[in-house]
This record gives sequence, structure tokens and C-alpha cells, in this order.
Amino acid sequence: MLRTRIIASTLGILVVSAVFAAVMTFVNRAETFVAPFEVEPGMPAPVTLRVPWTRVVDIDHDQARARALASRAPIVARGTVVDDPEIAALVTEFEEGRRPPRADDLLGLFFVYFLIALMLTAYMRGLSPGRGALIRTQLGLLTLAVVLLVVAKAFLLLTPLPAHLIPVAAMSVWTALYLDRRTALIVGLAMAFFAASLVGFRLATAAVYLATSVASVLSLGSKKKGLKVLQTGVIAAVVAGGVYAAARVIFDGHFDFYAEIADPLRSPMLASIAGGLASGVVAWAFSGLAVIVLGSVSRTRLLELSDLDQPLLKKMAREAPGSWEHSRAMANLAEAAANAIGADALLTRVGAYYHDLGKTCQAKYFVENLQPGEPTPHRHIPADLSADAIMAHVVEGVNILRDGRIPEPVIEFAYTHHGTSVIEYFWHKTLEEGNPRQRDESFFRYPGMRPRTKETAIVMLIDAIEAASRTVEPDRQEFEAVVQRIIFGKLRQGQLDECGLTLQELRTISSKVVDSLCSIYHSRIKYPWQEKKGDLPQPGAATEDDVAKARQSAAEHEHAEDEDPSSENPLPQPEAP
Repeated sequence: MLRTRIIASTLGILVVSAVFAAVMTFVNRAETFVAPFEVEPGMPAPVTLRVPWTRVVDIDHDQARARALASRAPIVARGTVVDDPEIAALVTEFEEGRRPPRADDLLGLFFVYFLIALMLTAYMRGLSPGRGALIRTQLGLLTLAVVLLVVAKAFLLLTPLPAHLIPVAAMSVWTALYLDRRTALIVGLAMAFFAASLVGFRLATAAVYLATSVASVLSLGSKKKGLKVLQTGVIAAVVAGGVYAAARVIFDGHFDFYAEIADPLRSPMLASIAGGLASGVVAWAFSGLAVIVLGSVSRTRLLELSDLDQPLLKKMAREAPGSWEHSRAMANLAEAAANAIGADALLTRVGAYYHDLGKTCQAKYFVENLQPGEPTPHRHIPADLSADAIMAHVVEGVNILRDGRIPEPVIEFAYTHHGTSVIEYFWHKTLEEGNPRQRDESFFRYPGMRPRTKETAIVMLIDAIEAASRTVEPDRQEFEAVVQRIIFGKLRQGQLDECGLTLQELRTISSKVVDSLCSIYHSRIKYPWQEKKGDLPQPGAATEDDVAKARQSAAEHEHAEDEDPSSENPLPQPEAP
């Protein structure tokens, strides 16, 4: 049985979510498990302590009234001594309430983390198109979340800077780069709650995190590389500043701009703006590493694999030259199609190069590798055995690629370029012969996986289109008919259900591929010798110096003729009457 990438099961997402929740519960309460980390008034604080917002009130028992004096959220910086009586009372009350960690508190945190993680993984499994349902992707995404949140926790414990500086939106940008923007919005929502849980689930802080994530994803657009990623940080910064000011008005009843800028290092508003900018910088700086953790391939590795001197590609060019030329033609078409819809064009090209490597095992079973007039071996074997021989190139190709240590995202093209489709030629041939061995349709289905990414779906479509385009006249209408028939056929068979391609993108791919085919099979005028109009003089050899001297001599001759009046043709004289 062909081993493909593992799709997350119900049990899988439950286990993954539970492990994530357990880890995050420990991270959230990490300092409470270590007694020396307790902050005591009158002693230097071993870690930074962030006391939740507390409203101090004065209760008049005689009048049965309560009067709010102030709202406090003191931050005790690491190494400082608490000597203010009011703050000391708040610190003591807060520390005594959470040390040692209570079982109900830990269980409540675990349940919240588990529920949010479960909703995220369930969404990715059921509603996120393509690779979001892969267990590898979900593990990578939650691993990135844990790493970012652990760094955030360390930042909160070691510095007194506002929590709004944490670049939470970077997670959403990475998700948009690897998956899609809809999933990135859901990840942003989850990360806003995860990060806000480190500071007591403060709603104002969560609102800032969520706003920066949403703004980053929406501003990213379809261009997801280079400076565009950095620009998302600028948009996120502007939105974060506005959302923070609005949250202060909503939750506290007022917003004092001058008080915010009076102490820049402790200003949550300035920290919100800086956090938005930091999200863009972090997302850009670590995008390559993040996408690799999520299961992709680095650009450097893809460029290495695209080198035609790679041993596996040379093996294919030597042992299956027709299939290799087919793959090279496919690579150009697939790359153009991927560029047209904003998919990963380089990954698509590399996948097209390697997808048919299994044909090197039995090259003569594929018509493109036969010499003119060479008989096909399929004449002498039953149709179902012919189908087995054809289908074997998928399994053999995967084995060769894995033995060659090719990255799994590239190997994915080998076992998805036919998906679970039927080899219709041999299935119909079997039916025409009366199906003597009583084979059903399943014997003629490829043992692969339907494409789960836009890139693998493009290669599936181009694989069929490039081959079929060689069987028709090089005419735009013929190409359009071929492309539309293949695309609608794949849709009818359900081969594109999991790849995430939209109808608009399919239309764009169709138009681009037709244009590319027309350009490839463009017309040319015939050379003179092809017209067979008698013996024509053949040009002789000439060096660059010969050409220069000949042109100079011709120019001098023309100049001399222009200056000689006798060489001019006289004007015709009128005839005498």
C-alpha cells in the first residue's frame, strides 16, 4: 500500500489538542511551580510580576455605598523592591491566591486551552482546504504557537515592558503564507486568546492582538513575499493603536493621550503600535523557518532540486527521455499557471520535474518513450495487467524519491498527479473485451491521494492537458476544448475537492494554459529552402571582422554613389509634339 501524508483523524486532533493544552497550562503557571520565584514585598522581585486589573473601592457601611478610588494593574519589575503599602497589599493578595497552584485553577486553564485548540484543529480538518487537514501541518502550527507563547512568557517574566509588544500577528501571517487567509483569521482569533491568557485574559489586550492579526492577514493580499510581508506590520501598527485607544474608552471610560506618551517605555498604546510593527518584522525574518516547520521546503532546497544536473533528473533523461521531455514541457506550463493564481511557482516547477520519475522502471510501457515504429508491449498482455504496469510508476516513483531523500512536499506530487482517478483507456478496453477476468473499476484506479494543495492540483491538470494537447491541431479553439474537458472531467471525478482551488482560479488557470499552449505552438513562415523553388545559393562562412569590413565597404560604395552627379538618373524629357 502506498504511504502518503497522514490526514488528521478525530482521535488525532483530540490527542494533539490535549497535549497542547497540557503544555500551555504549564507555561501559563510556570513561575508558580517554583517557590523562589515568589514576589514578596520588601524583597527584590525574582521575576516580573503583572498583577491583574484591580479596582480599589472605599466602602461606606453607614451609607451603604461604595466609591471607586482607582483602578490598579501594577507591574513589579524584576529586581525592584515593593515598598508602596497599597501595591504591597495587592501583590501579597495576588501571590497568596495562586501559590501553590490549585488543581481547579489548572484544570480550568487546561479546559480552555483544550477547547480552543480543538476548535482550531477541527476547523483545519474539516473546513480548511488542502493541507490544513494533514496531521503534519497541525503539529507544525501548534508547535509554532507554543514556541511563540513560550518566548512571550519569558518576555513577560524578564521585562516590565507592556504585553502589547508581543508579535502575535506573526502566526497569522505564517499561516496565510503556507495555508490560506481564512485559516489565518481563525489562527489569529485563537492566538489572541492564547496570548491574552498569559496576562489574565485581559479583554483590551486580546482585542489588540486580534486586531493586529486580522489587519495583517487582510493587508497581505495575494502577494505574499518580500516587502509585502513587512508592509503588513505597518497596517497592523496603525490598527493596533486605534483599537487600544478605543478599548481604553470602553473598559476604563477614558483615554489620556498625553499620559500615554509621557512614559514611552511603559505606554501600552505605543507598545501596541510597536507590537504591530514587530509582527511584520518577525513574520518576514522567520517566514522561511516557519514554513519549513509547517511542512514546506526552503527556497534554497527547491533551487537545488530544480538544477537539471540533479542525479535523479539525469537518470530520468537517460532512461525515460520521452517522459522527461513531457515533464519539462509540463514544468513551464505549470509554473505559468501557478504564477497566474499566486501559488508557489517554484515548488510547482520542481514537482513537475519529479512527478513521473517512476516511469524509469518500465519506460517502454509508456508511449512517449517508444521509438517511431516500435511496438508497444501492451499488445501482448491483458488490459488489467497493462493498467497495473501503468499504475506502478506512481508507487515506484515515490520509492525512488524517498530513497533519494527528496523532501516530502515534492514527493507529494508523485502520488497525487493522478489522484484516485481511473485509467479509462484500459478500463474501457476491458469492457469491450467482455471483462473476461471480472475486474471492477477499482482495479483500474491509481493508488494515490487526491491533491490537497493548489500546486499539486495544477500539476495534475497540466499532466493531462500537456499530453492531450499533442493529439490535436495547434489551434486556440482546439486547446480550449481540451483544457475545459480535462478540468470538468477532474471536477466530475472529485479529484479537485480537497485542493482549495476556487472556480475563479480554475478559470484563470484555463485561460493562462490556453495562452501558453498557443505561444508554444506558434506558427512560423517557411524558410526559402522549404519552398523548393530551385537551387538557392548557400551562405558561406564569415568571421565578425569579415562582416564588419563588408558592411563598411557597402557603406562607402553607397556614399560614393550619392556624391557622384553622373550616377544620378536624369529626369525624363517630354516628347516633342
